[in-house]
Amino acid sequence: MFAVTNQTNNKIFVVIAVAFAMFVDAMSYGIVVPLLPIYASQYLNHSNTLTSLFVSIYAIGLLLSVPFVNFLTQKIGNKSTLIFGGFLLFFSLILFPFGNSIGLLFLARFLQGASAAITWTAGLGLVALNVHPQKRSTALGTVMVGVSVGHLLGAPFAGFLYEFGGLYLPFFGVSLFTIISLALFYLLKDRNEVIINLKKYNNLDFVKLISKNNILFGLCAVVLLESFMISMLEPTLALFVSRQFDASSMTIGLLFGVQVLTLGILSPFVGKLADKYGKLKMIVIGMFSCGVLFLSMASTQTLPSFFILMSLLGVSSAFFMSPVLSAFADEIDKSEMKGLYHIAYGIFNLVYSLGMILGPTCGGALSEMWSETASFAVVGIVLLAAVPPVVYTILLKKKVSYTVQPSAIDLAHPAEKSKSKVQDFSPIA
Repeated sequence: MFAVTNQTNNKIFVVIAVAFAMFVDAMSYGIVVPLLPIYASQYLNHSNTLTSLFVSIYAIGLLLSVPFVNFLTQKIGNKSTLIFGGFLLFFSLILFPFGNSIGLLFLARFLQGASAAITWTAGLGLVALNVHPQKRSTALGTVMVGVSVGHLLGAPFAGFLYEFGGLYLPFFGVSLFTIISLALFYLLKDRNEVIINLKKYNNLDFVKLISKNNILFGLCAVVLLESFMISMLEPTLALFVSRQFDASSMTIGLLFGVQVLTLGILSPFVGKLADKYGKLKMIVIGMFSCGVLFLSMASTQTLPSFFILMSLLGVSSAFFMSPVLSAFADEIDKSEMKGLYHIAYGIFNLVYSLGMILGPTCGGALSEMWSETASFAVVGIVLLAAVPPVVYTILLKKKVSYTVQPSAIDLAHPAEKSKSKVQDFSPIA
C-alpha cells in the first residue's frame, strides 16, 4: 500500500496532513457560529446562558478527552489516534443535522470537542516530532494557517449553505472534507511518530515540570487567556450584531472571517519573527494589543467599525497565539521529557478547554447582567491587567533549574539526524 516514505517529503506531508486536519476541525467548529441565532431561536429558547452553554459543551468534550488521548497515543501512536479522531468527527457531523432536541445537539457538540482533543494533541505532537526546532515556529504557523482558513471558510460556508439548503447542508459538506483528511492520515508512514522510550512519564509528570518551570507556567496562563478571549467573543459578538444591527448569518460569518483571514496570513510571518527575535516577546506584544482592541469594541456602535476592529484583532492574535505552540515545545526540549510533545500539547489542550468553558459562560452571564459591550470591556481590562505578571513570569523572573538532557543543549531533535537539511515551510504556508 502506498505511503510517503522519503524523509524530506514525509516531513512536508506531515505538516500538510495535520494542517488540513486542523482546517477541517476549525471548519466544523466555525460552521456553528453563524447558525447560533437559528439554534437559539429554534431549540435554546432565546437564552444567552443556554446558548453559551451549548458553545461550552465543545470545550467540555475537549477537556474530558485529553487524558484518554495521551493514553491512546502512547499505546497506538499519533497516526492511528488521528484516524480514530477523524471517524469521531465524521460521526458528530452526521449527528448534528438530526439534532432535533437539546440533548442530541449537546452530544454532537461534545463529540466535536473530543475529536478536536485528538487533532490538537496527536496532530501537533506529530509536527513537533518531524520538524527541526529551528523551523518549528514556521511549521506550526503553517498548521495555524489551516486553522485560520477553516474558521475563515467555515462561517460564510455555513451561512451560504444554510440559505441554500437549510441546517443539513453545512454539516454534510464538512463531512466530505473529513473523509479527505482521513485519507491523508492513512497515507502517512506507519512509524513516523517516534514515541521514544519514556513511557514512564505521564500528564502528572508534566504538571510537576510546569510547577518548576516559570516559562511553562506563564505560557499556560497565556493559553488560558487566549482561549477565554476567543471563546467569549464568538457567541457574544454573534448575538450582539444579530440583535443590534439585524446582521444575517452570512454577515456574521464574514465578520469573523476577516479576523481569521488576517490571523492566517500573518501566522507564518510572525513565526519567522518569533524565531529571530524571541517568541515570548511576540506573545506579550500580542496580549497588550488584544486588550486595547477589546476596550475599543466596548465603545463601538457601527457594524463597519466592528469589521475594522476584527481585522486588527486578527493581526494582534497572530502575535498573541502563534508563537505559543513552538515555545511549549522549546521548553520540553530542555527537559528530561524531550520528545513527548503529545503530553505537552495534551496539557495545552486541557488549559485551553478551561478557557473555552469560562469564556462563553462568563460572556453570557455578563451580557445578561449588564450588556455585551460591558463584557468586551471586562475582557480588555483582564488582558491588560495580565500583561505585567506575564512579563515578570516568562521574561524577568529567574528561571528555576530542572533536569536537562545533554541532547537538549544543542539543536539535535528526536525525529531527525543532526545532519539533516533544515526544511523551510514558508513556501508551503
